[in-house]
Amino acid sequence: MIKIHALEEVKGNSKEIVEKEFENLANELKEKYNAKLKYVDEDIEEDENLKFYTKIGEFEINFDNFKDYINFCLKYGADIEVIKPEKLKLTANEINEVLALVISAFKSFMDTYKIGFDVYVKEKKDIDVEGYKKGKYDEDEIADFEEEGFIRVKAVFEAIGKNENEVVKNLLISLDRDEIIINKIITKNFNENNENFNGLMAVDLLCNPFEMFEIAYKYLPVAISIQRDEIELSLADIQDIGNELSGAMFELSHAVIMRK
Repeated sequence: MIKIHALEEVKGNSKEIVEKEFENLANELKEKYNAKLKYVDEDIEEDENLKFYTKIGEFEINFDNFKDYINFCLKYGADIEVIKPEKLKLTANEINEVLALVISAFKSFMDTYKIGFDVYVKEKKDIDVEGYKKGKYDEDEIADFEEEGFIRVKAVFEAIGKNENEVVKNLLISLDRDEIIINKIITKNFNENNENFNGLMAVDLLCNPFEMFEIAYKYLPVAISIQRDEIELSLADIQDIGNELSGAMFELSHAVIMRK
């Protein structure tokens, strides 16, 4: 079981509407999750001749499993504090199912509103593409990384570009950080008689749990799976992943509202 405290905020220029929307939200959370309202706070901001009313509530919610928790984060965009558990073990099937859920949610949003996260890389680096095609590490070295806490992940991405080298370099540079280790890349160009690349890139990598979910929602791979029987998430992992996904969905939703 996962127990959280979630801060939910309703804001607007009509106190009556804010009160009603907050009441509807509280009733919905109580009905769906048996949520308990711990406290409520109200605020009024004045900007010239305008008044903005804010109502904030802290809800205590319990989830039977990790998938239900992530579903909540994606839908309600709360500021989350995880109370328990200290550690959570998940099977490969459980974590892969949740990763697929995250990808599906963000892809659906992107298809509906034509907006997503830009992972285009302006910085240019000298990348040994052939080295990544052969594989940078042997199995003993990969085992050492796993002993350090890295999770081996295989992912497949759609890619379009001027040529194979360009799309591979762009992906490698955009994923270049201490928390992600790229081992090997395999490409398949469907434009066999054309220099332009339009195909798939399969990537064998190692990363931390947080980065695994970041890759899922930002890059929207067509497939992603962990290469071990189970993983263990800490309380901090559960909280950071939930807040990251909540924040990302809120950011996209806000961008849609602002462009209207």
